[in-house]
Amino acid sequence: MTLRDLRGLYDERELGMVTCVESPVLGPEDYASIHHAGQALAGRYGVVTLNAMLEAWAFFVEDVEDGFDADSAFEYRHDVQCRDWLAEAWPMLTETVRSLREAELRELDARYLSATVPLRGVGADRAEPGGGRWWRHRRPRLVEGGEVWLPPGW
Repeated sequence: MTLRDLRGLYDERELGMVTCVESPVLGPEDYASIHHAGQALAGRYGVVTLNAMLEAWAFFVEDVEDGFDADSAFEYRHDVQCRDWLAEAWPMLTETVRSLREAELRELDARYLSATVPLRGVGADRAEPGGGRWWRHRRPRLVEGGEVWLPPGW
């Protein structure tokens, strides 16, 4: 699949997001891997792009850093799905795409790790990088809002 093929699949704004790395080293196979990941995971997550999911992860991390609203606690597991998508898509991407975006993902993961604590009752090995979907076994360090019934482990 070429960049020209992608133009028919995305509007110009979305295409700009797909190609935002602005790198001359990206070739047709790189763009095809981005498209393939989006299509392969569409059944579970809807049709999304790598850039959209990195952006969603960045916004989510920022929300967690700023103090997570207790009223949104039950949406937390849904909101963290953008990181699930990234984990599933990552092996589908070419090495070139991964190397161009890895620093961004690592930085976001480090910020999330710093802004969260392990869920109560979860072994540390599951709540740290390298422990599978470690981000799912953590909760915000700072939870703001009224006294509401929080999810188990919070």
